[in-house]
Parts: sequence; structure tokens; C-alpha cells
Amino acid sequence: MRNNNGLTGFLKRLFQRIPHLTSADPYRVYREIPMEIAIYDTQGKYKFVNKLYGGDDKVTRRLLGRTDDFYAKIKGINGDSLQKRRQYFLQILEEKKVIQFTEKLHFPGKNQTLYYKRIFQPLFSEHDPQELRGVCLFGNSLTFIVQAQKELKYLVYHDKLTGLKNREAFFDEVDQMLIDTDRGEVLGAILMCDLDNFKTVNDQYGHKIADFCLKEIAQRISKLIRKSDQVFRVGGDEYSIVLRNLNHEYDASRVAEKILHEVSKPLKILDYTINYLSMSIGIVVIPKDGKERDVLIQNATFALKNAKKVKISDFQFFSEELTKTSMARLELENNLRKVVNENIFENQFEVYYQPIVEKGNDGSYAIIGCEALLRWHNPDLGEVSPAIFIPVAEDTDLIGPIGDWVLYKAINDFKSVAAKVSHPLYISVNFSAKQMRAPHIVSKVEGIIENTHIKPENLHLEITETSLLDEEQQVLENINALEKLGLRIAIDDFGVGFASLKYLQKFPVSIIKIDRSFIKHINLSHDHQKLVESIIILGKNLNKEIIAEGVENFEHLQMLNTQNCHKYQGFLFSKPLQLHQFEKLLTGDYPFANIEKLPNILENTLNLKN
Repeated sequence: MRNNNGLTGFLKRLFQRIPHLTSADPYRVYREIPMEIAIYDTQGKYKFVNKLYGGDDKVTRRLLGRTDDFYAKIKGINGDSLQKRRQYFLQILEEKKVIQFTEKLHFPGKNQTLYYKRIFQPLFSEHDPQELRGVCLFGNSLTFIVQAQKELKYLVYHDKLTGLKNREAFFDEVDQMLIDTDRGEVLGAILMCDLDNFKTVNDQYGHKIADFCLKEIAQRISKLIRKSDQVFRVGGDEYSIVLRNLNHEYDASRVAEKILHEVSKPLKILDYTINYLSMSIGIVVIPKDGKERDVLIQNATFALKNAKKVKISDFQFFSEELTKTSMARLELENNLRKVVNENIFENQFEVYYQPIVEKGNDGSYAIIGCEALLRWHNPDLGEVSPAIFIPVAEDTDLIGPIGDWVLYKAINDFKSVAAKVSHPLYISVNFSAKQMRAPHIVSKVEGIIENTHIKPENLHLEITETSLLDEEQQVLENINALEKLGLRIAIDDFGVGFASLKYLQKFPVSIIKIDRSFIKHINLSHDHQKLVESIIILGKNLNKEIIAEGVENFEHLQMLNTQNCHKYQGFLFSKPLQLHQFEKLLTGDYPFANIEKLPNILENTLNLKN
């Protein structure tokens, strides 16, 4: 009874602090107070339980004199959930100090977990302040707060559309992976993935169908990876995958192959079937390819870009060689930008001219035009191939001013040479995809024609097949407008891109230039012969002019003649020439009679070795 008197005294003292409340039952306020309160004796048995803690009067009465094990049983709480409470109860008996803790109670029958803020308060004897007589447990539910925090965290770290974790979660996962790697965990990898041709889905079907595609792709990728791996949506049509515990770096390539195969399968959404989506993937291996998050992501992005350049629907690993290539590219970009910004085109750029030849009805050959080809002589980098610097110029938006300079230069050079011959001649200038997409390109070309006084019919513009697909409507409008100016449009490198009858019919192109890769093996491969023959027949049926590029030997020429192709460009007739060499070739005695020995004759006649 002494213990009960001590507890009663404690409660009376608490009650006395609220003097305006009086009652014959001094415990009433604690039974009704909106806070969970329970009092244990030093043996862990309940001596007082208020209504909020017990739940109802019946439970409250049954708890008195019982322990937490009974409490867990009648409440349906997993007994292990009270383990922390038991530990802290023993601790307060020993230390006799207030203890605060958070409690997580799991209710298996309801499949529910509730959270509580708890305080253990030691209760001492009225007569001896050092004598512990019991322990008071009080606190309130944190469940709504915890759930709100979880929901907020979910929104912060998840993509709303696909349900995948987002970019922020990806960053955190990479950071954690690097920490684990420092602890000696085995190989890991990051896959940076980007959908190919996704813009076409948006343009053709709209955002609703595009969103369905993104969700379907997310589900397909998620099904392919292990539970220990994670997939994230880090951008519009970009996904990242973190692979853990790899035995070998090639394990990452196996995952990439599965993803490429799965993503390329047709998507059936509503009444539509989409069968042209694919994916490109860049891969970095941890820790081989970097020990910092930003470095790894940058390297993975480089690998992704390289994959897109090599082949659509491909994966590429990052390597030291690729790093060196990227550094070289940066140096090239800086030098190229300097040329444009300082307007020193004449100091480093030079336009070469490769003849375009036609075989006449009498069997003779004549130069009917030339293609302008840009060359770059940089004092630091030396001779830089157009195959290297032109893509950089496009990526950095330097192609516009460079293209303008080439067009002016080529037209002025052409006019000076054409004035010295009596037969018709034309100049053909390459246009990049970005130039052809530019909304003001038509007015710009029109202005150049007016300033240089060239006849529009003497100016041909060459565009690649892939240019026709980029921003199709804008390209179509520009080509139609340029053609109305009197210019002729040629498709360059025909056969290696995505051109089809649709594009040949839709765009007002006058000339098809067969890509050199087909001509190269025309005398060696029956398939190449048939392919070239088919292109020639196709072009003629559509009333297009056909020019064969890459004619390098007499066998090529003979084979093309048998297929009724009589316009050529290639090393058999001439390499690209400097202006004075081209003028000498054009105005001199061209050795048509000895066509088989023509390259060697030209080497001596035009001093091409110099």
C-alpha cells in the first residue's frame, strides 16, 4: 500500500497544479486528458492506465497489475515492437533519469504500423527522493506526422509519372554506392539510358501517348533488373540504372543488351502500335571510371553520346581513351570558337573543290560542276578532318557562321573560275541539318545570292538524308522556299540514312548522290551492284538526277556505265583541289582519252603531291 500511496501522492501533486479543477475523483483529469499515460511499478506492472492509453474502460481495468506482454497480446501488437520500451525501462531503473524515445508498434492483424513519441519519467517516494517507486510513461501518437513525412519524402524522391525514383534519389544512391565501395564492396556500374526517336512519338501522337510510352518503358526496365539494383527516371526520356555487386564489368553489358532488346519491342498503346523506339546506353564501372559522383555521371554521359554516334540502339563503356577524346574535342572546340569569334576564317580555313564529271553521248567526259569542301589548317592542331570538326561545329552552334563564310567564299571563287570557261558550270555546297532547320536560312541565302550576283540555277545545296527527319516541317518549308528561289537541292550520301520514297516524293529534291560506301564495293559484290542499280532505277523513275560518289577506279566507272549512271565524283577523276589547281584543271587540256591512267597523269599535271 505504501507504493500505491506514493503513486497517489504523485498524481495528487500533479492534480494540485490545476487548482480550478476539483473532483471527488482526483484521477479523473488524467483519465480524460488527451495524452497517453500509464504508470508502472518497479516490476513493470501497470498501476494506472488512462483512457487514451487503454482504449476503453474494460481494457484499462484488465491491464492493471499486468505487464507489457499482456498489453501487446490484447492490443494485437507484435511483441518485438516493445523491445525498445523494455530496454529503456531497465535503463531508467538503473539511471533514474528521464528518457525520451520514439516507438514503432506493428499490428500484424491490421497490417498497420503506428508511431509514438514516448517519455519515461521516474517516480520517487515522498519521504525519500532517492527511492524509486515507479515509472510513468506518457506521450502521443506521431503516426500522422511520420506518414506525412514519408509522403513528402516520396514526392521529393519519386517521379510522379512513372513511380520510379527520380534524379535526386539517383544522386543519393550513387553517393551511397561510393561510400560502400570505400568499405571494400565489389564492383558496381551506372547505366545512363536515353530513348531514341521519342520526339517522334510526341510529335505524332501527343503527350498523352508519349506518357504511356514512358511508363511502359519504365516497367519493362524494372522487370529486367535484380532486387539489389535500382532504376531511376532522371529526365524527360532519360533513365539511369545502378547495378550493385557485379562479378565483372561485362555483367553490365549483359543487362544493357537485355534492356536494348526489351525496349525495342513494339509498344501497343490504346489503338496505336509504336515500333520505332530504341535506346542508347552509356556505362561506367565503379570504382574504375571514377570515385566522385559528378565525375561518374559526366563519364557515363560521354559514353552515352558515343553510343549514339556509333549506332542507334547501342551501348558503350566509358574508357580512358574516351576521356582523351573528350579532352581533345574540348581543345578543338576552343580553337574553332576562336576562329569564329575573332573572324579569322581566311587565316585557317580553305575551300577545296572536287570536280563533278559527266559522260556525254559521244563517250567524252566533261566537268559540269564541283563540290565545295571545307579544310581546316590550325596552327596548334594541324590538319583537322571535316569529319571531326563539322560535328563539333554543329553541336556548339558554330556551324551557322562557318556555313555562311563557306557559302560566300565558294560562290565568289566559283564566279572567278566560271568566267574563264564557256560551258555551263555549277557549284554545290553542303548544308548541315542545323542550317537547314534555321528559320531565317531562306532570307539569308537569298541575301547572299543578291550580294554575290550568282545565278540561282548555278547554286546547288547538298543536304544529308538525316536532315530530312530533323524538324521535318521546318525543313520542308525551307527546302520548298529555297527551291522557289531557283536553287537545286541534292540529297547527299543517299542510302546510308533513313530516306524513303516518302521523303523523295515529299521534298523537292532534284539530285540524288549515291553514297561512296556502295560504290566502293560495286565491282566486288553482287549485292552492292544490285543495290546501286536499284537506286539508279528509282532515281530515274522519279525524274531525279543521279551522281555516283566515291568513283575511285576504272572498274567502278565501267560498272556504273553499264547501269546507265553517267555522272560521277571521285578520286578517279580528281581529288579535292585548291582553287588554283581546280582552275588549271578546268581551263587546261583535260586528258580524257587515257581515263585508266588519269589519276597518275593529274598528279604530275597539277602538282597534287605539293
